[in-house]
Parts: sequence; C-alpha cells; structure tokens
Amino acid sequence: SFSTIYKIKKKFNIKKIGHAGTLDPNAEGILPIAINKTTKLIPFVSAKSKKYNFKLKWGEQTSTDDSEGEILNASNKIPNEDEINKIINLFLGYIDQVPPKASAIKVNGKRAYAILREKKNFSLKSKKVFLKSITHLNSYNNTSNFSIECGKGFYVRSLARDIAHKLMTYGHVIELKRTKVGNFTEKSTILLDDLLK
Repeated sequence: SFSTIYKIKKKFNIKKIGHAGTLDPNAEGILPIAINKTTKLIPFVSAKSKKYNFKLKWGEQTSTDDSEGEILNASNKIPNEDEINKIINLFLGYIDQVPPKASAIKVNGKRAYAILREKKNFSLKSKKVFLKSITHLNSYNNTSNFSIECGKGFYVRSLARDIAHKLMTYGHVIELKRTKVGNFTEKSTILLDDLLK
C-alpha cells in the first residue's frame, strides 16, 4: 500500500496523499487513495465494511499466516465441505481476534512485522472485530475458497488460521483479493498501471 502511494505521489507530484486500509503485499484488490484535502475523509472510508475473497490452504500454519512465512506446524487433516460449513458461522458477529504477527500493529512502539523479522518472541493481544458474512464458495484438493464481508481492523489471515484451528488442523491464506471498500467496488476503480500511464 505504501509503495502504491509513493508511485502516485512521485508521478503526479502530489503533496498530501493517503490510503484507506492497508493491503497485504501479496494481496490484490481495491485500495482507496485520497489526495490533498480529501485525506481528511480517510477515517470515514476506512470505517466502512469491506469485502474479500480468499483461498485457504489446509494443513500448514505459517509464521505470517500467508504463503510468505515459514511453516511452523503441519497436519494431514483436510476438512471436508460439511465440516467447514458446520463451523464457519461461529465466526459471525463481534469476535475476539489475535492479529497476525506479520502485521503493522505496534508493540512497545515497534511494528509487529519488524519484531518478527528480528526473530524475537512476542505475543499480540486480541481485539474486537466484526464479521458481517462468510460464504464457503468451494473446495478443491487441499484448498478452500471463501467470500466475506467484515468491519474495520479485521485480519483475513487471522480468520483463516482460526477456522483451521477450529477444525483441528492448520491453514493459511494463499490468495487474497479485496473486492469492495464502502462504496468503492471493482466497477469504480482504475488499475494502478493505467493510472500511472
């Protein structure tokens, strides 16, 4: 998200620029960008609900809860569609969620991902987040696809990890796409490459 802003700022020589809601480096999708006076509106956009599609790979937990990290735990258990559908609604509403260690959350003034890179041991406190809806789209081999709508500060990687734990196995996100932020949808967005052209 930061490199996106940097590219736009440099190209158009914009003084003030910001974004509404960080996207993971290996994620894709909608990133609302605000320039100059409109940066004051970011908190209002960030507070809106967001929609994501993600693919969960079963059987492996990683240090980052996505495919970037090192494998911490492994299991041969791959849940079937019935098992998945039975438990996913338990995550609806307000839930306590522990953010991934590879996140921008501050621990004693330092970003969690920076501490993780230093190979130091630390833990993060859970926080209240909101999951409005979750749909299990399909499963294939050792992966499953989901679609969710969630509130501010929600970590899809944490949800994937927690769903797998609930099913007595491990899991991490291998694909993540944000399809909606408030009123911003794919129809109303422009590709970064096209914008820079």
